[in-house]
Amino acid sequence: MSEQDKKNRLLDKSPSRKEIELEIPSEEVEREYMKVLGDYAGRVKLPGFRKGHAPKDMVRRLFDHDILHDVYDELVPKVLGEELKAHGLNPVNVPEIRDLRHEHGQALRCTVAFEVLPDFDLPDYRSVQVQEHQAAVDEAEVEKALEEIQARTAEYIPVAGRGVADGDYVAAEIHGKDLNTKRFLPVEKAVVVAGHSDNEPALNEAIKGQKPGEERVFRVSHGKDHANKRVAGKEIEYTLKVSEIKEKKIPELNDEFAKAAGDYADLSDLKGKVRKELLEARERAGRNATASAVLREIAKKVSLELPESVLEHETLSVLKRMLSAARQPRIPADALEGLKGQARGQAVEHLTNHLILEKIARQEGFEVSDEEIQSEIKALAQANGVPEKYLEDVIARENRREEIQETLLFRKTVDFLVKNAIIK
Repeated sequence: MSEQDKKNRLLDKSPSRKEIELEIPSEEVEREYMKVLGDYAGRVKLPGFRKGHAPKDMVRRLFDHDILHDVYDELVPKVLGEELKAHGLNPVNVPEIRDLRHEHGQALRCTVAFEVLPDFDLPDYRSVQVQEHQAAVDEAEVEKALEEIQARTAEYIPVAGRGVADGDYVAAEIHGKDLNTKRFLPVEKAVVVAGHSDNEPALNEAIKGQKPGEERVFRVSHGKDHANKRVAGKEIEYTLKVSEIKEKKIPELNDEFAKAAGDYADLSDLKGKVRKELLEARERAGRNATASAVLREIAKKVSLELPESVLEHETLSVLKRMLSAARQPRIPADALEGLKGQARGQAVEHLTNHLILEKIARQEGFEVSDEEIQSEIKALAQANGVPEKYLEDVIARENRREEIQETLLFRKTVDFLVKNAIIK
């Protein structure tokens, strides 16, 4: 062990938190100081001296503080990098320099704190016992899927000779007036589904039987918690004018419908393919549930301290996805705190599973070939309806090839775990 190795000490604060006490000899500090001093003397221009010809003693007196900090900025990262390499450590956050101590003629001392991904022992992962997830599809589910196909192919036929009936799609203009201030609200053009439960009851009542061109008036006393702040807590008188009525026509479920819906011989053929697709989706869901159960069982037996910096970053990513999915302009403070707790829980699970899969893949010697990556890119291009070359360019530009490689590696590892699981 060299003299420098004796002076620099690695401290294990926890499996994920480390500190290194650095001590850089005075001779090395002085060499770097003289080098930086020479750079300053060659660059600065002082009164009475040509640029680059100022006495070094004068430059030292004027710029000593700046020179020292340049020395620290050069030496500390350099020595720290050497120490990290010697110990085989890879920080997951920016190392924090603490308690830097130095005076001229003495060694430079400081403590550097950082986090790493912790090492941990894997339990027996080749024979994890989990509950069976049976995949089955009943007739009611097939019928519901067929109804959804029917709904997607529905036509909206203009109505003549009658007024609005429940279920009609009505194009209308709605003009509101605040009965307190007598001010008019902007005219709104909207498509109203007559009789829908989400509508104001007064609107449903007013629009019933109304004919195109006809105007009707109704009033609504809006609650203070109404989503539309413009009308919240106000009594509004609305003028409703219908411009067009359309009736929703759902095609009859028969052989002709099946042929029009796609490449199907008849209704029985369509039902069979719908049932097959539902069963395949259920099987995928069952496999995913089994994989999650296997990972949960492994995680229960793993002692793993996650780096706080990594956990915070993942929690923030999960929380952003939650807020995006919620699509609410404002979320109450107590609800937001609850979401933060959920996000942290999901982040812990994601990171734990990631580290477990990574270590199992390494232990089993799993690898991903260039051919497998290219095959995945081709499949992604087909699924998204874009040219393969275009997607290749996007992946290269965004440096996502490694991400695809990791996804495939983890997929192999999950398949391995599910295959070896004991189904109860």
